[in-house]
Amino acid sequence: MGTMKPYYETDIIRVFPRKTKWTPSGENVFYGYAPLTGLGLPDKDIPVFISCVFTWDIQKAYKIKESWSIFYSDVKIGGPAFKDPGGEFEPGLFIKPGVTITSRGCIRNCPYCFVPKREGKIRELEIKSGWIVQDNNLLACSKSHIMKVFEMLSVQKKAIKFSGGLDSGLLKDWHIDEFLKLNVGELWFACDENKDLDSLKRALDMISDFPLNAKRCFVLMGFNGESIKEAERRVESVFEMGFLPFAQLYQSVVKTEYSNDWKKLSRKWSRPAAYKSIEKERQQLKLF
Repeated sequence: MGTMKPYYETDIIRVFPRKTKWTPSGENVFYGYAPLTGLGLPDKDIPVFISCVFTWDIQKAYKIKESWSIFYSDVKIGGPAFKDPGGEFEPGLFIKPGVTITSRGCIRNCPYCFVPKREGKIRELEIKSGWIVQDNNLLACSKSHIMKVFEMLSVQKKAIKFSGGLDSGLLKDWHIDEFLKLNVGELWFACDENKDLDSLKRALDMISDFPLNAKRCFVLMGFNGESIKEAERRVESVFEMGFLPFAQLYQSVVKTEYSNDWKKLSRKWSRPAAYKSIEKERQQLKLF
């Protein structure tokens, strides 16, 4: 007997304005406008859900809705771009399989982050199975919740990725003890401002038993008038400290078009293979 498919693969249509590494694939998943002829679309009138993540895609999403409304009577539009606070998480629905979200919201009020305004303070959710933990601030949850998350992760067959980010200011020794029991692939932290460097260094000391490839760090660039030189110094500090950085250019509600120099810096520091080879060459040159 075959495995029963989840309802969202047969009973609804999921549409995304753009394809990213996080969007799901599979039956009844589409990207962008409905085909003009309707060819290839499900032949029954089922609900259409358009999920929009980025605010600068909102106008496009409304036009996408118009195109799908030609063929289907129930077309809804929503998602983070529409300030959706998020409810209980359903694996595989609007994000690729393997990802799990066990909490919403955050205790911080960082000026560059949309999460507190959209989702509010921490809300612990029912824990669903997955190996890519995408919580905004898992370590801000209660110990009992975190321990249940670790219990779920302990039976995963794939390497665990804490890609939602771990709050270095909340990291405790007991977290490390639990991480060491798991098949950890990636521990992600963040260095969005210079003031984050101290707590990041503290976190690095605590995760010293993990290999370099597991030590990852998001680095926000360009916020609040930051110059290219300032951003470059910070991302280099993160790398020299012992993390693999991943640069992200700051975006507000209205998308900013960055100069080629900014884009070049961001590209360099978002590909570990590229910047590790560059730094290796620099070290070799120092020997002569």
